[in-house]
Amino acid sequence: MQEKIHMMLGHVNVHNHEVIRIHDYMAPSDGLLVHSVIVEGPNSLVLFDAQFLLSYAKDLADYIQRLRKPLARIIISHVHPDHWSGLAVVAPRFPAAKIAALPKVRDYIALNGQEIMDARRNVFGDAVASQAVIPEEIIEPGEHVIDGVHYQFEAHDEGESQYQLVAILPNQRTLLAFDLVFPRHVHAFTVAPYFSHWTKILRQLESYDFDAILVGHSRPASREDIGATIEYLEIAKEIHAQTTSPEDYAAKLKKHFPDRGEAGWIDFASLMLYGVINP
Repeated sequence: MQEKIHMMLGHVNVHNHEVIRIHDYMAPSDGLLVHSVIVEGPNSLVLFDAQFLLSYAKDLADYIQRLRKPLARIIISHVHPDHWSGLAVVAPRFPAAKIAALPKVRDYIALNGQEIMDARRNVFGDAVASQAVIPEEIIEPGEHVIDGVHYQFEAHDEGESQYQLVAILPNQRTLLAFDLVFPRHVHAFTVAPYFSHWTKILRQLESYDFDAILVGHSRPASREDIGATIEYLEIAKEIHAQTTSPEDYAAKLKKHFPDRGEAGWIDFASLMLYGVINP
């Protein structure tokens, strides 16, 4: 059963699984429709990803506080700052929460995080964090139990980002795919030329048995969106092979998918894909 909660800024879909509730917070369009997922166990909360813009990170933190359970852990899904810039707000609000990531994700943010935030501040100004918050703990792939909730964590390289997490809640039959899957009505962030391997990961996810899939951007997704993302990546790979500039790549991809929204995502992603913005 789902319920929708409209926040002052973002909004939340709540998936009820008896004593376990999964809260899926989504920022508005100017916040890149970024999702943060809160898994509410019997006694505590686990947060996956912490938003990009600081205003939505505060909105998220306010929502977490209203749940009236301690935030035990914050887990960052991958290396892109639209999912961890907001730690600058969330971490001080919940100082007891341990911040964790896969080893490669943690090491990447430790090495590159400040340079990334300096670059994003040049575009987004004070709306994003001035300092990178580095996860202090690592979380290894495999089975984990947190507050009675069973998780299966997977580590994947060369997908939408260089390193990223997939989380499965088997008892709730829920797949947290984060930025590996994009709903079919929006463009995907193709910021690196990992088209073929990303597709391979998606075919693996497509074989999994689940009822609900939660993603990193835009409205709630479905199993069919895995196939739609594969189709998108196959076209993007062809266009990338035929183009030499970010402008040409973005124009051709938008022409091929005229019904997909958030076209500005492609304009920005193409600059990263062609090394104009790095990181």
